[in-house]
Amino acid sequence: MRPSHGTCLLIWISVCLALICGCGSHKTPARSKVVTLQFWNGFSGPDGTTMERIVRRFNSEHPDIKVRMQIIPWGTYYDKVTLGLAYGGAPDVFILHCDALPRYADSSSLLCLDDLIAKGDLREADFMPRPWQACHWKGKQYAIPLDCHPQGLYYNVDLFKKAGIVDERGNAKPPADLKEFLADAKKLTIDTNGDGTPDQWGFVFTWLRTNYVTFLSQQGGSLLSKDSRESMLNSPQANAALDLMTDFVDKYKIAPRPEGQDAWIGFQTGKIAMALEGIYMLSSLEQQKKLHYAGAPCPMFGRQRGAWANSHLLVMPAKLSPEKRRAGWTFIKYLSDHSLEWAKGGQVPVRKSILASPAFRQLPVQYEFSKQLPYVAYLPASVSINQVLPFADAAVEAALCGIKPAHEALAEADRRTREVLERE
Repeated sequence: MRPSHGTCLLIWISVCLALICGCGSHKTPARSKVVTLQFWNGFSGPDGTTMERIVRRFNSEHPDIKVRMQIIPWGTYYDKVTLGLAYGGAPDVFILHCDALPRYADSSSLLCLDDLIAKGDLREADFMPRPWQACHWKGKQYAIPLDCHPQGLYYNVDLFKKAGIVDERGNAKPPADLKEFLADAKKLTIDTNGDGTPDQWGFVFTWLRTNYVTFLSQQGGSLLSKDSRESMLNSPQANAALDLMTDFVDKYKIAPRPEGQDAWIGFQTGKIAMALEGIYMLSSLEQQKKLHYAGAPCPMFGRQRGAWANSHLLVMPAKLSPEKRRAGWTFIKYLSDHSLEWAKGGQVPVRKSILASPAFRQLPVQYEFSKQLPYVAYLPASVSINQVLPFADAAVEAALCGIKPAHEALAEADRRTREVLERE
């Protein structure tokens, strides 16, 4: 029997309802919201290319997080960070140097990471102690160290071999202590014309600030006291360090005065045999054709080992939504986990597991410089450090340029530093 028109209508309605109900019970899950993170740093050189590559990989592996990286030259970087934190528009994750951490943490601008670290994603035991401790301020941790960039000894392999400074296998042998250093530097200082102006120097001072901190740390000294409340620029250790540096110029005549010449270009072009500089200068040497160089830990000039260092720290602003805080922490952990890739661009990782890996040992200069991680010397943790540094810089420059005796220059720097600290 053929169904009536009314029956067909009822069947059609039933089918439609079934389809509607069926569609409702099998909805496609809504796509999770993508969290966008603004990541600021000052990596405007080859390190920026390395970081861009790591960020791209992170974005491809985390479809729910989108990191937008902005590179701001270091010369204006901190001004923009400060303005962003104060007036809005601050990044969600950004880079600070160790010496910048105190002033931002002290102003309550940074997110304390203690609760996030307590979850165990990043374990303190896997980090080298000094870089980890440099992330603290007043008992709380505000950062994760991405790297350490210590100062080390760069030396010209060809000049060493030509001077006969080699080991039993015929390889260039870098100096390990002051006695060896002075002996090598004298051999490597060559005055062809005999006019008192060598055409090849055994050693050269580069960045006077970092060079001085290395010498100072090896004398057991520091720019400020342990609590950063008193100046130590006129201490016996401070004077001993600067006296030794001036002796390299005036007494031993193995280094030129730091005026009127570009020290690093001298090393790059093979006119200088040894220089103390940071691992971050490695990329400039890799681009130099026909320069055969190597790296080693800083020689032990004083009574203990020491080498100036700084670190790039990963931080987040205090005012951050819960979802961005979670996404930011995921990104920070990823960068730390992949810091071997970052090290290839000219840095030293600070994770013990990465330092012990065979892949890291294949980076010869980074590996040699990493041997200093147990005793690296960071600048004192002080909100006033930027006001103090110009006084120390001027004292070191005045002494090495022969403008003032070392003790007079340091006494003046000490007096001015005390005035700054007393105003705190």
